[in-house]
Amino acid sequence: MAGNLRMLDLEIVEKIPEKRKPWWYTGVTSPNWGGRRKGAGRPKKEEGIPVRLEFNPIQQRLLIEYGGGDLKKGIERLINENF
Repeated sequence: MAGNLRMLDLEIVEKIPEKRKPWWYTGVTSPNWGGRRKGAGRPKKEEGIPVRLEFNPIQQRLLIEYGGGDLKKGIERLINENF
């Protein structure tokens, strides 16, 4: 009788469908990984301290030239070179 129970158990186990991972799962478990879809996940936080700067038009033009056409890059370059 014990032999019949073992065969029966194996038959039941064979009929159980295997569990699969979702179609979108790629196996990446990094906390910085945003997901498979474009734009999925949490948006990245900008680092830094918010600062308000006021420039006169001449300073503004010089910083834009210094940054290659971008005021933000000009300010960053000026700060990085002087610190």
